[in-house]
Amino acid sequence: MTTTQNDSPLSNLMSDAMRFGPAPTRGREVAVILSTFVLVAIIVAIFAPPVVFVAIAIAATVVNFAIRWAIGSRKWGSR
Repeated sequence: MTTTQNDSPLSNLMSDAMRFGPAPTRGREVAVILSTFVLVAIIVAIFAPPVVFVAIAIAATVVNFAIRWAIGSRKWGSR
């Protein structure tokens, strides 16, 4: 996917983060993972939810990204 004048890199990152499947490239998926964990850390720092809730949310996020990475590694290797 190329970037046009109306298609900023930030919107590409957001669309990659919101899709159910993995990002088109390994690098973009790493960027999505890192930005998601930074966002989660900011939310945890601001709202300070109970530790159990944080643990469950982080575990669910890790499982989600592990599945996305497994699916993506099959796609990325075939290109």
